[in-house]
Amino acid sequence: MVIKMENSKRIRANKVKTRANSKKSEILENILEEYCLKRNSFNPTHPSPNIFIGKLQVRMKQYYNNLYKDINCFTE
Repeated sequence: MVIKMENSKRIRANKVKTRANSKKSEILENILEEYCLKRNSFNPTHPSPNIFIGKLQVRMKQYYNNLYKDINCFTE
C-alpha cells in the first residue's frame, strides 16, 4: 500500500515536470520562431522608429495646448 502511494506521487511529480518542460520548450520555440522572422528584417542603415518618443511628443503637445487654452480662458 505504501509503495503504491509513493509510486503514484512520483508519477504525478513526473507528469507535472513534463508538462512544465513541454510548456517551456513551446515558449522557447515561439521565441526562436519570432526571432528568425525579425532577424531578416533588420537594416542597420535605416534609423529605427522611436515609437515612445513620438507618442511622448504628441502627449506633450496636447498638454501644452490645453494649458495654453486654460491660461487664455482666465486672462480674458
